[in-house]
Amino acid sequence: MKLLTLREVADALQVSERTIRRLVNRGDLAGFRVGDRGQVRVKCEDLEAYLERQRVHADGQTGAHHQEVDE
Repeated sequence: MKLLTLREVADALQVSERTIRRLVNRGDLAGFRVGDRGQVRVKCEDLEAYLERQRVHADGQTGAHHQEVDE
């Protein structure tokens, strides 16, 4: 299991670390607190799942909404 720092996630998505922290705090992206200082880490699998939910389809809907429409 590979854990990423918030900086690594932010760099991969080309957004600020603050944006990633907001996603984790809102529960949109799963994160784990580790160590005495409570540093946050994100599993690669959780980042991939978040990205799949954000995928934009040809109809302009994101993955999460597109799935609801299909059901």
